[in-house]
Amino acid sequence: MHREAKNSFDRVYYVIEHNPDLNVIDTRWYGYASQNDLRKACEIGLEILEKTRCPYKLNDNSDLTGPWADAVAWLEKDWLPRAMQAGLRYLAHVANEHSYGETGGQVMQVSKIGRQLDFCTFTSRQDALAWLKACQLKENN
Repeated sequence: MHREAKNSFDRVYYVIEHNPDLNVIDTRWYGYASQNDLRKACEIGLEILEKTRCPYKLNDNSDLTGPWADAVAWLEKDWLPRAMQAGLRYLAHVANEHSYGETGGQVMQVSKIGRQLDFCTFTSRQDALAWLKACQLKENN
């Protein structure tokens, strides 16, 4: 299952894919995402979560350039309860060091998101996927 979101310039800024082989929902952000873009993308993500009921999500902000830490309040209030109801339990957040994505991850870590989900931040996709796989192994034992 694969979906994407485009901005007003018809450029893809968000791609989400459920990878059943890894049992992971993989999201990638590109370029600049406004607050409205963020909400639009999160709604698409919730649709995928509701359809798959996959508890493991990789949120890759490595190619994101715009700030969105201010959206955490909306994420806590609106997105988080719906995501958890759809089955999300583990969230791996990937961002470059000293970037807006890293700042957003730090804010999420101390927010309700970081307290209600198993949440961890990374600077590489490989490390994030390894953590999600370890979570799966722990869950299955």
